[in-house]
Order: sequence, then structure tokens, then C-alpha cells
Amino acid sequence: MSERLLNTAEAAAFLRASQASVRRWADAGLLTASRIGRRGARRFREEDLLRFMGRSPAGSTAAAGLPRALAFQGMAIRLGSHLAGFYATDTGRVRVGLPFLRDGLLANQTCLLYAGGAFRDQYLRALENEDVDTTAAIKAGLLVLKAVRRISIDEWIAEFERLVAEATRVRPGPVRFLGDTSTGLRCVGSTRAFFRLEQELTPVVKRLPVVALCPYDARSFDGVHIVDALKAHFDTLDYQLGYFLS
Repeated sequence: MSERLLNTAEAAAFLRASQASVRRWADAGLLTASRIGRRGARRFREEDLLRFMGRSPAGSTAAAGLPRALAFQGMAIRLGSHLAGFYATDTGRVRVGLPFLRDGLLANQTCLLYAGGAFRDQYLRALENEDVDTTAAIKAGLLVLKAVRRISIDEWIAEFERLVAEATRVRPGPVRFLGDTSTGLRCVGSTRAFFRLEQELTPVVKRLPVVALCPYDARSFDGVHIVDALKAHFDTLDYQLGYFLS
């Protein structure tokens, strides 16, 4: 492994994140950085960047003291996985996301739901139909509804990190995140910005005890975007892709 120190721009490219995010993580003590020169410029080691992503220098996932995976559709999904699902009907949306949320809530795992308006209501109704008391789950902090509003990418990721941190303080263990991509697209304002968000979210998810599932409505994204979605969620290809299709 190279011992060369990376500057902020190089570290951001390595992590596939923005320079602002890298600076924020370093200043918060989450990402190890050294300071050099009179201006105190940040420098980063590749080994520390890999550790931040939740991987040892050899590439193995670090999850000391926590389960290394959670169960979904008969599969053991590694913590730190950033997954994509695909559907083409309104009922298909629920078929992709509902088992993910339901199984987590029944296993007493904190679930974060990011979906706006009618989409959120559709998930909540579907959970109620599965005999999940969503009102009680929300009150207990077991089901957390991430705020839906127009927001910058850095603000979105910072809020995501905060919610996961709060969830693990209350209830140690795996956290499940279900993020509706149609909601995300509207909130960041453009397809280009949205896929930048997805790319920057991956290294964040890698270092947290979370599995993130992002269902895509094939009616809202063209073929090129679907390919981009698979690139941004390459973890999906480690599992049986059929389970993520509806």
C-alpha cells in the first residue's frame, strides 16, 4: 500500500465524496488527518481512508462488537451495503421496500424511512397491513422518518450521519435505511445532483452499521440512469439481483 499522503482533493476522489464532506469528517475527528505546513493543510493516508470506509487495508469489513450482516430475503446482507431495487408499478414500490422495513422492525432494528407524501403513506399503510403498529414504532424511535425538504447534498449526508448515530446510541445494532429515489430526485433538484448524492453516500454507508436500500422507479429513470444506479450501488451485484426487482 502506498505511503504517499493524499491532499483533500485526492482523498475526496478516493472516497468518491465532496471535499467539503472530507473536511467536515476530518474536523469532527471521524476521519484521521494530519496537518502540514504553516497553513495546516490536511493530509490523509490511504490506510486511514480504507478504515474510514469500513474496510481494513486487506479489504475486509470491520465491525467489531456488532453483527456483520442482517437477514433479508433469506440472504445475509453485509453491514455497509448500499443496495438498489427497481420497480415499474406503484404496487411494485411496496414489494421492493416493504419486506426490508417489516423484517427490520420485527427484529427490533431501527429503520430509517426517507419518502415523501403519498410514497411515505403507502409504506406506512403497507406496514399496518402486515400487523406492524407504525404509530408505536415511531413513538419508540424504532421507525424514524427522515425529513423531506429541499436540501444540499452535504446537508443531506450530514443529516443521514446524525440520524444513524442517534439510532445506534438508543439501540445498538444494525440500522436499515430505505430511501425513495423519486423523493430524493425532487429534493436535490436534478438527476446529475441526485447521482452525485448516491455516489457520495456509498463511502458513508461503508463505515456505518447500516444497510441502505434505494428503490428506483424505472418509469422515472432512463436506461443510462439505471446503469448509473447499478454503478452507484455495486454491492447489489453481490447478491441475488432478482430479489431487488419487482
